[in-house]
Amino acid sequence: MTNRNLVSVVIPAYNKPDYTRKTIESVIKQTHRPIEIILSDDNSPNSLKALVDEKWSECESDLEIKYYRQKENLNYYWNLQFVLSEAVGKYVVLLDHDDWLIDRHYFADAIKAIEEQADCYLSIANTFMENTPDTFLNFYYQNWHYVDGNIMMKKYLFETTFHPSRSAVMLCLDKLKELNYKQYFISKETGQRLNTMPDECFVLICLLAAIGKIALTGRMVSIRGVPADSFSRAAWQGGGQKMFIPYFLLYKHFSLTGCRDGVQTMIQNLLMRYPCENINFEMLKYLNYNRAAIMFMVLGTMWFNLKRIVLSPLKVIRKITVRILKKLLL
Repeated sequence: MTNRNLVSVVIPAYNKPDYTRKTIESVIKQTHRPIEIILSDDNSPNSLKALVDEKWSECESDLEIKYYRQKENLNYYWNLQFVLSEAVGKYVVLLDHDDWLIDRHYFADAIKAIEEQADCYLSIANTFMENTPDTFLNFYYQNWHYVDGNIMMKKYLFETTFHPSRSAVMLCLDKLKELNYKQYFISKETGQRLNTMPDECFVLICLLAAIGKIALTGRMVSIRGVPADSFSRAAWQGGGQKMFIPYFLLYKHFSLTGCRDGVQTMIQNLLMRYPCENINFEMLKYLNYNRAAIMFMVLGTMWFNLKRIVLSPLKVIRKITVRILKKLLL
């Protein structure tokens, strides 16, 4: 299959065949071609191969489904790494196994929007939360706009009012490979040694946002499924701790490339938005006891615990006030 405008749809999957069937069907319905679907079954108790075999019959030469079954449960983060490593397209969409697309022209229009600007390497659209009117973006205009990626990353990407769903983000995979994106992810062996499973935490978006524009629309292109136990067996752990290494590596990258907005964003993430709860010497050892890493971890831990000390009495006062009001009003 030719690589020209090939879209790799990567699906880390675990159980939930009813949802995953909708996921695959929604990709098949896309008007754009060529597409490759890369589905990695994370050692589900009941194999998803029968489902994939069922859908293979609906594929033509310009749409291919590649199925892999893991011998052991990787968990979401490392299963996502696996499917990304298998992708060979020019563009990639990270489609979780319980999400599905609702706009048949999404891929075609997103590619057109990206390619109309020479320095645009990703697009972001809007998503509904399943069975609710809630949306991931707080704007709904239908046409495509171009925004400065650095400004978007610095001011909006990590705010609750602008939190794009993976399914509504198209990324230029060729450019990510040029930026050696894999160095910002840690291996399963390292994660086990450090007792952490990181979040993907917008690493890929940040890398591309820092070097150009973002094609942006409020158009609804997907639905975020919310079934119970939607991902692999192990729960994500560690709060800000799980994000420390990816954000610190991005901080170093932006420092080296002179991206001031990226540097400021990662400093804010490390110190204020996602501070560590305590000092993790294993993580610092992994980072070769880098001075800046030590400073960020120490200051972040201080900030985390200061907030807990200050906010704990306020939570108690709030609970007491609510109880008093209930007694007075009932």
